[in-house]
Amino acid sequence: MLRLCYGSAAIVDHGSFSISSAVPVRSTGDRVRRTTKGVTNIMMATILTLIVLAMVFQGVLAVLNSILDAAGVNGILSSIPVVGSNLNLIWAYLFVVISDIGGWGYGASTEILGMGDFGMDVGSALAITAFIPVKDAALSALSKGVAR
Repeated sequence: MLRLCYGSAAIVDHGSFSISSAVPVRSTGDRVRRTTKGVTNIMMATILTLIVLAMVFQGVLAVLNSILDAAGVNGILSSIPVVGSNLNLIWAYLFVVISDIGGWGYGASTEILGMGDFGMDVGSALAITAFIPVKDAALSALSKGVAR
């Protein structure tokens, strides 16, 4: 839960940690601006983390698909009705469980439906899978900007 308090103090709380400006300031408004800048940094760090994880996951997925194609198993897995259409999400879930990166702990919670660790792992896998197109769009915009 994020909470921004105006008045004598400006604090942003999320669970067990809080972000506030420890530097003496002239007014509460200045403190609020510094605090919201910290929240923006946390949100940008979360987005950047998801973009980097999408890059790493796509690399892992490319290697995994080439190994499964060489073994002739990829076609069999893709033809299973429920599994085939959700294969990337299943690989993303296994990627999160094996690498133990679920529920980053800053800026956002990835727990879904109150299912504890399993819900956090599924939420993280969904976020990583959802950020693959965002990563592609960001890299495309960056390459167009650099080319000018």
